Amino acid sequence: MDLTERLGAILRALEITEIVYSLNGSGDSGETDLDSVTYRNDPEAHDLPDIPIFISDRGDIRYLPALLENIVSDAPDGDWVNNEGGYGTVYVRPFEDEEALTVECDMAFREDGDYGDDDDYEDEDFDDDDASDMDETTAEVSP
Repeated sequence: MDLTERLGAILRALEITEIVYSLNGSGDSGETDLDSVTYRNDPEAHDLPDIPIFISDRGDIRYLPALLENIVSDAPDGDWVNNEGGYGTVYVRPFEDEEALTVECDMAFREDGDYGDDDDYEDEDFDDDDASDMDETTAEVSP
């Protein structure tokens, strides 16, 4: 049984029907945030239980939240962390496939130079007539 099959079986046993994460990355880092956890019979519960899933060959205990976060951060089909990065939502649904975990991504990737808050400089008071009166080597525009 591989890891996704094991996690799917555990999430089904816990009766978790959906887990939603949001991803946001740029530069050389990214954030993976748990948005919601939906349980079949407990609409008030919203957290993942911090239960051990397995012990690694080195003896490290691996817990459910960390394992899911690793799967979710690897889910996008693009580089959502480096350079301009990307953002979006990842859905984990353990009941859609009885054999494994269903992981769906809805991602958008920023294009080079798309920083979101940079506006082109526009000065409505500056026109072509003003430009002809200025010395090209010392031209300054005052707002």
